[in-house]
Amino acid sequence: MYLVGFYSPKAKSGVTELSLSIYHWLKTNTTLSAAFISYGTLEKEKISNELIHEFSKLSITEKKRKIKQMKKEFDIIIYDASSQLSEGVLNLLPIVDRLFVVGEEHRDFAQKLQQIIEFDKIFDKHVKNFITHLKGNKTFIIRESKENHVIGFNYSNKETNDIGQMIYTDYVTYYLNKKLIEKNENVYKKIKQIPIDELSIGLYELGIDFEKALLFHNFIYLRVALGQEYHEALETLFPQLIQSSFEELLDKFRNELLLFTQFKK
Repeated sequence: MYLVGFYSPKAKSGVTELSLSIYHWLKTNTTLSAAFISYGTLEKEKISNELIHEFSKLSITEKKRKIKQMKKEFDIIIYDASSQLSEGVLNLLPIVDRLFVVGEEHRDFAQKLQQIIEFDKIFDKHVKNFITHLKGNKTFIIRESKENHVIGFNYSNKETNDIGQMIYTDYVTYYLNKKLIEKNENVYKKIKQIPIDELSIGLYELGIDFEKALLFHNFIYLRVALGQEYHEALETLFPQLIQSSFEELLDKFRNELLLFTQFKK
């Protein structure tokens, strides 16, 4: 149901040890069904239906098919995407529900990766759920430094517990959002019937705060100006309308406007 990726663009950066520790923590401390996917080969772990080795040997189509199947079987899947920077890994990262980039030195890389995928998903609805979070899209960077009690990938039992608790909380949020989707579908069907020029007024009549309705209308105009079809833009941004506060939606709109300006340059 829920896919969590751990990644570093640098080889031998401790990603496998960390992600395995989280997998075992979930198995020990929760009642959730957990699975593990390794991009490479694991020497000490036995292959089973819930522990997959050598994911790199599958085609991108086979990888996506396998993950789709496993998401039906397991509550949480930990994806160890550790390797040197490769197209195979990057092609799969957009479908994770949460991404941890390991190593404070990779902060710029993580931010650039998120920007690129954020821009790409404007035109590709298949990756619209990348890095979902209650407070908006977010990439966690796991730091090497131990200062200020930050989480480090040279992990201790306490740090494994912290990350495990974080993932478990994320899963609960994700699960609740999924359960609430049906209630939002009726609202979404009504919104789809509103012409683009009347969107803000139509949203207000459906009970959306007028300022938020007007902001969302401008967001849709931006997406259409970028080349996205109106109803596809509605589908992509509807979760933000429902889940985000006005301030969060405004921040996302400003960031996307800035990103669009940078790409045009």
